Amino acid sequence: MKNIPPTNEQIHEMIRQKIAEKQEKLFSRASKKITYEQGLYIKYRLKCAGCTSTDIATETGCSKQAVQKVLSGKSHSQRIEHLVATKLGYSSWNAMVQELREHAA
Repeated sequence: MKNIPPTNEQIHEMIRQKIAEKQEKLFSRASKKITYEQGLYIKYRLKCAGCTSTDIATETGCSKQAVQKVLSGKSHSQRIEHLVATKLGYSSWNAMVQELREHAA
């Protein structure tokens, strides 16, 4: 059986798919980053929900300083980000950050 080379249309479709995959990957990384102001808003929402940085630190087994760094956008921690998002009723940190960006725009 001979190998049939792909058509130009098939090649263009493969290129479009690769570009879409790369853009999605870049977006998923970028969407985790928060600004200082977004961090302040998240802290405010946590306070309204009756939750403090100390509570988050205790539940995740991290230091309060680690929680503060995540909430100020200076570092990342999946455990902290997941718990914060859950406390605020979001399915993930990314979903929460994306919603913050939509409301800010």
